[in-house]
Amino acid sequence: MTRDEALSVLGLKSDATRDEVQVAYRELAQMLHPDKFAGNKRLRERAEQQMRSINEARDVLLKGSGSRSRASSAHGSSAARPSSAPRTPDQIAFEAEARAHAAETARLTVVSQARTLRERRGGMFSLTVVAGLVALVTVRMAGALGTLIFSVSSMLLVWGIVDVAMYSNQVRVLDRRARDLLRQRDAARDIARRAREL
Repeated sequence: MTRDEALSVLGLKSDATRDEVQVAYRELAQMLHPDKFAGNKRLRERAEQQMRSINEARDVLLKGSGSRSRASSAHGSSAARPSSAPRTPDQIAFEAEARAHAAETARLTVVSQARTLRERRGGMFSLTVVAGLVALVTVRMAGALGTLIFSVSSMLLVWGIVDVAMYSNQVRVLDRRARDLLRQRDAARDIARRAREL
């Protein structure tokens, strides 16, 4: 993975600091973690693949940002401060903006996955309709060929119905997750806006 690809995966600009990389990684990892899709094996596998990409992007960016991280620590970044120190409005705004950006990046990933599943569901629905029509036409055909065609079309019909139902469930889960991420993004933007007004 190149640096530009890694920046794109984490939704960062080319001048991102080490702290920004760590915040973006942490936020994305929380939002796209495979445990959030524990009830759906296929979505969990996709989330695991995304986590591998997010981890690789973080590793690529942190290996190449050593000089910037020291510079940001010298200027008093949040990573250099003890956790008990009160946070300034600027730090709160920065963290909230990072959370909003991570939520939007995660939401776009989830929306893209849902779009892909909708397309697959549409294809399976078409296959199901064709298989159903073929089964209706061949149900009364005599002979081995008619029986074979009816059997195959019946199996395709059942397979299509099961896949359409499965894809519909996955799309529903992803749509729900996208709405949650949208709420998180808007809430984080609101916190950042209020922190900047302080």
